[in-house]
Amino acid sequence: MMSRHAMYIFLLLLPFSCQTPEKQGLNEETLASMGSSIKTDFEEAAEEFGSQLSSDSTNVEALIGLAETKIILYIFGFSSRQATIPEARAAYDRARKQDPLSSEIKLLGGMLDLLDWKWKDAENAFLSAIKADPQSLNARHWYSLYLAAIGHFDLAMAQSDTIAGMDPAGNFLIGRGSLLYFARRNVELRDLMIEVVAMDTSVAWGYDWLGMAYIELLDYGNSVQTYYKAFELSDGTVEVGGGLGHALGLAGDYSTAKRMADFYALKSKDYYLPPVQRAFIHIGIVEYDEAFRLLEQAYEEKSWFLAFIQSEPWYDPIRNDVRFDQIVHKMNFPE
Repeated sequence: MMSRHAMYIFLLLLPFSCQTPEKQGLNEETLASMGSSIKTDFEEAAEEFGSQLSSDSTNVEALIGLAETKIILYIFGFSSRQATIPEARAAYDRARKQDPLSSEIKLLGGMLDLLDWKWKDAENAFLSAIKADPQSLNARHWYSLYLAAIGHFDLAMAQSDTIAGMDPAGNFLIGRGSLLYFARRNVELRDLMIEVVAMDTSVAWGYDWLGMAYIELLDYGNSVQTYYKAFELSDGTVEVGGGLGHALGLAGDYSTAKRMADFYALKSKDYYLPPVQRAFIHIGIVEYDEAFRLLEQAYEEKSWFLAFIQSEPWYDPIRNDVRFDQIVHKMNFPE
């Protein structure tokens, strides 16, 4: 059964809108926000779980919720690894001692192993979570992400097909879209995300993946306008901002993309900003040396986004560079 916090996450990530995006430009206020409203929501959730644990340190639901929230704060690029993952792992360890057979706790261990690039441990944990609860769509989804990261796209889509047959509400459609993206099935991704965004016009993440589909289909005009919509709806999260800057660069709007890159470089002196997302902007404006500097930083922190380095299409312009091969080699992906 999904924890209350996990359910909140999936409600947050649910499908959304498909109006034709209006012509628009970069909103400076949104850029400056960097997703602060969403970050605050998750930080408040973490505080609530912490409060519950202060009252009852054995509250497994609160331990799971705290760990999940800290993981989300990191993988969305809101907080650094140091500020989130040690606390998430400590909460997981405490929960596991109390309920070692729980599918949800096994899944949590797999998520943490994947974040640490412990590839085989992550796979074993995900399979164990699925065995403990074959109805766990969340476990199957995380396992599919692991499979996509190591390039096993057919197996990843097989998990997604299983999820689709068990998910009449469509809560995992965006997750399916991510697998289509890594498998480079971009027409299917575009069509699915058009369907997704038509379901609700108020959520950002479907527009984000739709913008990715348009980029890969070389439809840069639609990509930029779709990304502007995603950026506004996400309150300027850097996770989406990296995609917008990348799209702007490819569309030939160097000045706006460069302005975003420079803004993030300045803000990164005082705030944690995900280096991979910033690197995507520099790839889009053909500043490859700066992109590699950021990717090396991402390697040092074991960035969540770097786990997909073998599958991510946006690395294609630098994929034949020896520096790219060196990073991939150091990550010790399974054969």
